[in-house]
Amino acid sequence: MKKLAGILIMAMVIVLATTSAFAVTNLTQSASVTIASVLSIEFATTTDSTFGSGTIPWTSITPDSTVVTPTGHVTSKPDIGLICKYNGAGNWYAKVNLATTTLTGKLSRYISQPTNRNTSTATNGTVTGLDAWTVIPALATTVYASGTNDSLNTPLGTFIGVNFALDPTGLATGSTYTGTITYTITTTP
Repeated sequence: MKKLAGILIMAMVIVLATTSAFAVTNLTQSASVTIASVLSIEFATTTDSTFGSGTIPWTSITPDSTVVTPTGHVTSKPDIGLICKYNGAGNWYAKVNLATTTLTGKLSRYISQPTNRNTSTATNGTVTGLDAWTVIPALATTVYASGTNDSLNTPLGTFIGVNFALDPTGLATGSTYTGTITYTITTTP
């Protein structure tokens, strides 16, 4: 019995000695993230705009027409939508120009205050010619400068809705006119 008691005491000492010998250990790990630069512009789909990235058509314009909106224009959404994204420091700028000779001075655009798609609220940036018909120039011209609530606007971007109107005065009947509208996003005003 003494031998059994001695073995039990010895086992308890070994167990106690073993449990107190373990120290608390920690593992540490660092995390590193590299964020890619984003400065992009794309067309909104036809869900958010009438024409998406397709051709903006004018058909059956009569010689006595004055300013005409595109065929298929609806008042519930813009003719086209631009989605601009930027994750850098400072402002970004959306520009537009019309590369053509025959439609120069004939095509106008109308832009209301853009929307930050991340918050679904109006931006506080500056629209050149806000809520007014403005002729699209031949040289790239700033139409929107981002504000404090959409300068950094990833992941969803800023939605800029654009409507168009054509002044056919002086254009020959039976002729087809085409032009290329270019949209640019830049960090230079």
